[in-house]
Amino acid sequence: MPNTSITKEALAGALKALLTNQPLSKISIKDITDYCGISRNTFYYHFQDKYELINWIFFSDMNEHVASFADPDKLPETFVDVCKTLYAHRKFYMACFQYTGQNSLYECMRDFYVNLWTQNLEHTYQKYQLSIKKDELCLTARMKTHALLGMLSEWVQNGMHDDYMIYFKQMRIILERETVPVRTFQKKAKTKSA
Repeated sequence: MPNTSITKEALAGALKALLTNQPLSKISIKDITDYCGISRNTFYYHFQDKYELINWIFFSDMNEHVASFADPDKLPETFVDVCKTLYAHRKFYMACFQYTGQNSLYECMRDFYVNLWTQNLEHTYQKYQLSIKKDELCLTARMKTHALLGMLSEWVQNGMHDDYMIYFKQMRIILERETVPVRTFQKKAKTKSA
């Protein structure tokens, strides 16, 4: 493992350990660096702040545990796997989701999913040889992202109980049903009536 990875893992381990005893808002960069015996300069070489460290932990967890995490074609099914991974590490993620400001995990996930939905929609519309205006594409990607993250936020606020997986699985089915653009169904309906 390269030195950079070892250092990042050490910082991640320190933050996770500190979160077992105190809220995220009370943990400073000094606390993290003191815990793992690393200088503050070393921390800032790798991360801008503790929130960027949290986002790095999130992406590392997802890349390790969710095989199709960044695959726009598998986005609906992957979201359930993301939630399962969040649930498996729920104490850490519950603490991280408490912060909702700039550079927060929620904001990071929002940007990631908007980008992923945009790619998913572009690919789907091209596949069915349909066109969509850029502003409609962006708006649709944002709406789908807010729907996913709205359910995720509700789940976090209610304590991240495992019974929510039922809703996430239902969402996946609904989202998969929506992957074929509506205009394709309209074309089929016109063909049948002709």
